[in-house]
Amino acid sequence: MDQTSSTSTATVDVRFMRNVDLINQKHLDAVTIIGAGGIGSALVTNAAIMGFKYMDIWDFDVLEEHNLSSTTYPVKHLNRSKAHAAEVQAKEYGAPLARGYNEPWTSDQPLRNKVFLGPDNMEVRREVYAKWLDNPEREFLIDMRMGALSMEIITVTKTNDYFLEDWLPSNAIEDEPCTAKHTIFTASVSSGLGLTQAFKVLSGRPYYAYIWMSLSPISLRRKHLINHN
Repeated sequence: MDQTSSTSTATVDVRFMRNVDLINQKHLDAVTIIGAGGIGSALVTNAAIMGFKYMDIWDFDVLEEHNLSSTTYPVKHLNRSKAHAAEVQAKEYGAPLARGYNEPWTSDQPLRNKVFLGPDNMEVRREVYAKWLDNPEREFLIDMRMGALSMEIITVTKTNDYFLEDWLPSNAIEDEPCTAKHTIFTASVSSGLGLTQAFKVLSGRPYYAYIWMSLSPISLRRKHLINHN
């Protein structure tokens, strides 16, 4: 082994020394992320830091000035596609094989075995779920939904699936005022909870399949405890 290869291997080993005993890095391989807005922007960063290498990121929206207060993207990406911004950010934080798709995800597109959901549309969520359900190798689908100060995290696996229990059509959900629809702290908490759920599923730890959380005041509801033991 040459010096460059040896140094590279050592760097990788050191990078994950704080969590390598918590989760086997081989499980952090490939993931599909649908929605690169508030939740998605925080998710790609933290998923890359966590160790995910391959990311397929879908979003057809453009980063506008008003998005800068509710996403983690720097100003340099202004007026570019969110998918592009997410790809660049993921690579900068350690996911060399991230790829952004500046188009809507449709059912004729592929999905990885591991899926994170954060789009604005409930119908897209159900369409993704239906496609994922057809995959015999599916591992998890984690749906992160948020308002200004509240969030829902729905975790689905091959053996524990309560997705439709908490799905509603978009027109049945009261919309929040546009100016209060997204906050960066709620997006960050939502993405953090989503990654936490993925960690629990992949490492065989107990988790709740449904979590609702409010930040004002702090309150929590949960149901469907999944205990692998």
